[in-house]
Amino acid sequence: MLLKVLLVLCYVLFFVFVPLYDKAYWPEPTKKSLACKMVAATAFVLIGVLGMFITDNKSDYTTTMIIGLILGWVGDLFMHIPHPPGNPRMSVVYIGAASFLIGHIFYVVAFVKSTMALTPDYKFFTISEIITFAVIFVAFSLMLEPVFKFKYANKFMKVTLHIYSVFLIVMLIKSCGFGIKYFMSGAENGIIGMLILLVGGVLFFISDLTLGLRLLGSAKGNKKVKTLSLYAYFFAQLLLATSILFIHI
Repeated sequence: MLLKVLLVLCYVLFFVFVPLYDKAYWPEPTKKSLACKMVAATAFVLIGVLGMFITDNKSDYTTTMIIGLILGWVGDLFMHIPHPPGNPRMSVVYIGAASFLIGHIFYVVAFVKSTMALTPDYKFFTISEIITFAVIFVAFSLMLEPVFKFKYANKFMKVTLHIYSVFLIVMLIKSCGFGIKYFMSGAENGIIGMLILLVGGVLFFISDLTLGLRLLGSAKGNKKVKTLSLYAYFFAQLLLATSILFIHI
C-alpha cells in the first residue's frame, strides 16, 4: 500500500512541477527552473522504480528501461546546469546529449529484446521498417538546413546530430513496433501497453526535433516551441516509465 501511495505522490509531483518548470524556464534557465526540472525528472525515474516493485516486474525490459530513465535524468541535469566559468555552454550540453543518446540506446535494446521474446522468428529490421527509416531519415536530412534553418558550429556537431537522429528514428520505429507486437501477442493490458509505447515514441521524436529547432534551428527564442519540446519530452518519459506497470515480458 505504501508503494502505491508513493507512486501516486510521484505522479502528483510530476504534474505540478512540469508546468512550474515551463514557467520558470523562460526566457532563460534559472536555479528555480533547474530545481523544478529535476523534481519532475526524479518523479519519472521513481515511477519506473516503484512500478517495478509494485508489479514485481523485474524483467530485462524493466531493468533496461530504468537505466534509460536514469540516463534521461542525467541528461536533464547537464542540459540545464550553468556552464563552468571560462568554458563554453556547449561543452556541458554535449555531456547531456551523450547521456540522452545512450539512454535512447538502452530504450532500443529494451524494445528489441522484448520483441525477440514475443517473436521467435524475429528479424532486427523488417522491409517495412527499413523503408520507414529511410523515408524519415532522408526527409529530415534534406529539410534540416533549407527548411528548419539548422546551423552548425562545426562539422563534428553536424555529424553528431545525424548520428543522434539515427538512434532517435530507430527508437521511434522499435517503440511502435514492439507496442504493436505486444498487443498482437494477446498479452494482458495489451491495448494499454501498445498505446503507451506508440504515443511515447512519437512524443520523444517530437521533443528531440523541437529541441534541435530551439538549439540549432529557426525556433531560437520561440516560447511556444520551447513549451512543446518540454511537454513532449517529459510526457514521453512519463509514459515509458508507466509502461513498466503494464508490460510484463
